Amino acid sequence: GTASLADKWIVLKFGGTSVAGRSQWDVIAGLAQARRSQGFRVLLVCSAAAGVTNRLTVLADQPQSSRLLDELLEIHLELSRDLDVDESDWLPEAEELLDQRLAGLAADPGPQARAALLSIGEWLSTQIALRFLETRMEVSWVDARDALEVVSDPELSPARQWLSAGCSAGRDPELEQRWSELKPVVITQGFIGRTRDGGTALLGRGGSDTSAALLAGRLGAERLEIWTDVPGLFSADPRRIPQARLLTGVNYEEALEMAASGARVVHPRSIRAAGATGTPLVIRDLSRREAGGTRISAGQFAARGIKTITCQEHMAVMLLQNLDARQQVGFLAGVFDVFRRCGVSIDLVATSETTTTVALNRESNHLGDRELHSLAEDLKSLCRVELFNDCVCVNLVGHGASTALCRLQNVMRHFEEHPLLMLSQSANDLCLSLLVRAGDEEPLLHGAHRALIPGPDEPADGVFGPIWEDIRGAS
Repeated sequence: GTASLADKWIVLKFGGTSVAGRSQWDVIAGLAQARRSQGFRVLLVCSAAAGVTNRLTVLADQPQSSRLLDELLEIHLELSRDLDVDESDWLPEAEELLDQRLAGLAADPGPQARAALLSIGEWLSTQIALRFLETRMEVSWVDARDALEVVSDPELSPARQWLSAGCSAGRDPELEQRWSELKPVVITQGFIGRTRDGGTALLGRGGSDTSAALLAGRLGAERLEIWTDVPGLFSADPRRIPQARLLTGVNYEEALEMAASGARVVHPRSIRAAGATGTPLVIRDLSRREAGGTRISAGQFAARGIKTITCQEHMAVMLLQNLDARQQVGFLAGVFDVFRRCGVSIDLVATSETTTTVALNRESNHLGDRELHSLAEDLKSLCRVELFNDCVCVNLVGHGASTALCRLQNVMRHFEEHPLLMLSQSANDLCLSLLVRAGDEEPLLHGAHRALIPGPDEPADGVFGPIWEDIRGAS
C-alpha cells in the first residue's frame, strides 16, 4: 500500500540464548506479529546461536579440524530439525561458505580471514530462522553489511580494524526507503559490518547490541528492544542482593556510567549508538515477558539520586608516595609515563601533597601478578610504592551522586575496621567510587543499598520497579 506513518520501524534484537531453540523462536514469532499488528514494520537482529561464535573461534585456530566443523554443523542441523526447517534449504550453501572461508584462512591466516569465518554464525542462525518464519508471516532476509559500513581507521591495528570495528551512528533515509519496500518483517545478522572494499568486519564485544542500535538509528526506529535473559538493569546485582529493584527508566548518561562501572547487561557501545540518534532502547527478558524491563532514553528523569550500586572486581590500587613532591616538578608526568610505556590504562586517580593513589582494572589491562609487580618495580625509581593487588570498586551511580554521602553515615562506620583505600567522585556528578580490599565489599554493598535505594514499600518516583525476588517468584 502507500507509505504512511504506519511504516515506522521497531527493531527487536535477540542474543545467543534467545535464538537457540524452538520455544524461543515461537516467542520471537509472536513478538514480531504483535508489533506488526500495532502497525510497525519490524526488523529482527539476531546473534549466532549460543556457543557458536566460541566454536568458530576455536575452528579459526584449528582450521583443519573436521571434528569441530561437524560439531558446528550438528548444532545447526539440530536447530533446523527443532524448527521443522528442511536442511536442504540452507545446508549446501552453509557447507560451501564454510569451505570457502576455511580455505581463505589457510591461504592467509590474518584477522581479515578470521572475521570472515567468525561471521558465519549469524548467517546460519538467520537463514534457518528465515525458513521457520516464512511459514508464519511475510518476511525478508537482508545482509546487515548492506546497511553498516565500518569506519576505517589506519591508526588501529589490523586485528582491531577487522575484529572490533566501529561504525558511525546516524539516520539513512535511503536505506529506510529501500528496506520499506521489502516485506513488513525483515531479519538480519547482528555483530557484522562491511569494509569499504566489501570485506566482512566484526563489531567486537557486545557487537550484536551495537549493530542493532546502529540499524535502529539508520531506520529512524520508534525504539530498539533488546530481548535477553535478564529483565533489565537493577539497583544492584540481583545475584548478590535479591532485594535489588528493577530500574524502569534511566537516561543514556546514567546507563553508560552503569555499563562502564560493572553492570554487564548492555554494552556501552550500544548505549552510545542509541544515544547518538536519540533512539529509545528497552531491555526485556524473553522468558519473563510480563516484567516491564528497563527503558533507556534521553532527558532527565524526575528522580535525582543514586539509581544503582555496582561492583567492579579485579581492581588493583597503588599508593605512590613521593616524599618531596613540592620540590619536584613533573612527578606525575613521570609516573604516568611509566603507565603509558607499559600500555596500562588507569581507571581512577586521587592526589594529595605526598601521595598519589591510582586504581587499575586488572582484567581489562590483562595484568597478572607478574605484570603488576613488574609495573610496581618500574615505578620504584620515582617513588615508594604500596600495592594492594586484590581490590573491589563499589560504585554509586546516578545523577547527583555527591548528595548520597550524607545518607551514608551508618555505612561509613564500616571503615573503622576496614580501610577505605580510595574515594573518587566523577566530575559529571554521576558516580561515586569507593575502593576497598576484596572481601570488604559485601557489607558495604548491602549497607549502601539499604541506605540509598527505596525499599519495596517506599514510594519510588517511577524509577524503581519490582524487586528481583518477586520477579523471579512470579515466573
